[in-house]
Amino acid sequence: MRKDVELEQKNAELEQKDAELVQKDAELARKSRRILELERMVFGRRSEKRLPESPDGWAGTLFDEQWAKEGSPLHAETLPIIDEIKQQAKRRREASRATRPSRKGRPYASYVPDDIEREVVVIYPGGYDAERMVVIGHDRTEHLCLRPPCFYVKVEDRVVCRQKDARPTDAKVGILEAPLQRQAVDCFADASLLAEIVTGKFACHLPEYRQSARWKEHGINTPTSTINRWVHGAADALHPLYKLQAGLILKSPYLQVDETSVQVADRKGKTRRGYLWGVRDALHSRGVFFHWKEGSRSGAVPDELFKGYHGAIQSDGYEAYGRFENVQGIELLGCMAHVRRKFEHLAADDKNAAHIVDTIAALYELEENLRHGNAGHEQVLAERKSKAYPILKSLEAYFKEVHKQYLPNEAMEKALRYAFSVWIRISRYVQDGRFNIDNNLMEQAIRPITLGRKNYLFCGNNEGAKNNAIFYTFMACCREARIEPYGWLRHVLAKPLLDMKEDELIKLLPINCK
Repeated sequence: MRKDVELEQKNAELEQKDAELVQKDAELARKSRRILELERMVFGRRSEKRLPESPDGWAGTLFDEQWAKEGSPLHAETLPIIDEIKQQAKRRREASRATRPSRKGRPYASYVPDDIEREVVVIYPGGYDAERMVVIGHDRTEHLCLRPPCFYVKVEDRVVCRQKDARPTDAKVGILEAPLQRQAVDCFADASLLAEIVTGKFACHLPEYRQSARWKEHGINTPTSTINRWVHGAADALHPLYKLQAGLILKSPYLQVDETSVQVADRKGKTRRGYLWGVRDALHSRGVFFHWKEGSRSGAVPDELFKGYHGAIQSDGYEAYGRFENVQGIELLGCMAHVRRKFEHLAADDKNAAHIVDTIAALYELEENLRHGNAGHEQVLAERKSKAYPILKSLEAYFKEVHKQYLPNEAMEKALRYAFSVWIRISRYVQDGRFNIDNNLMEQAIRPITLGRKNYLFCGNNEGAKNNAIFYTFMACCREARIEPYGWLRHVLAKPLLDMKEDELIKLLPINCK
């Protein structure tokens, strides 16, 4: 009886162990499936994620059969190309240093124009007597001076007159009066002052309360609320121009897009984060416009912005742009600068990251060599296909080769995963000599917004954020057109914008006021 009980206990133990083994096998199978799923998320199927062996005839779709061929590091083949690029860059820098104008003898020549006003004050030595002495030379010292700005009130006295021989009681008497000189904003502030306020805030990042405090030094005690009302009036007046600017940019066949955060204080006791979307004409350099949609960063915003658009869109790896990957008529480009940044801070401690950064640097050297040589679009395209594309193929294989050395969620593993996920979009720049390797020009247009929000911290509401989008649009457009924002604003705000026709307004856009 005892042996039967022991056998039953052993059988029960064995059955329990068998059940545990079955459970462990199932767990291992589940983990294996999860690992395969994660690998597909990172690297995708070969037909989805591999660049073709040759850039010729590449349509750039995600499901191209020619991507099925496995790549290789190609390190030995790309070394001569990289060496050639670096040698060209070295000769370019040496030539640039040799032709750089010397500033010797003119210590401030770089920031003082030749035609600047010079006020000469002649100082005679003590004891000088013109009758007994003769001047034998001059010893000059120069100082850059500043005349403080000043306020004044312009009084427009419009004359009313009639003919001398007309009787005052005659109903047909002709009375003449000079017309009212209307400006864009009907307020006490002149266009010159409005332009100063707007450029002070949106170009020099001086909040309205700081400008008000500075005015008090000149005896002008204007409340901040009044200044804010003037600024809102200027935004309303510029809105028709803003709509024309946005429409002009969206006609470009090549756009660069990015977004940046803005704090909005429209909730009691706290702020919320909203986003300004920036869109730049990357082909014709016709400027930038910023778009505010209740602060949303959802994919519905680019859907609305680019509805019906046909052309190339360049952006970072934000997932909201991925929806355009399969939209007919849109070619999605990536940003090499975003990939490079992922590895730059790791390069000091990781040789793989250092190699990737050095290789990407060669791609940028190639772009700078072509820019310095004033290469046309066809030459740029040929150079990219023959030199840049093999380097891109080499880097793609290198990402896959070194990825296995890192644990999931390590900094290097995250950087490699990001690079591989956007590599197809980035590599598409080799297909057109007009495309840029990165999205940096759009980011440069956004940088003033980043500086400004550190000073005035937040917008009061959605209306204020929309107004900011209008002003930042024209600040960026003026910079791109290389005209002074203050001068442009003073010229434009002096006109009755709300009464002008569209063909008249188009002539006032910064791109047309060079």
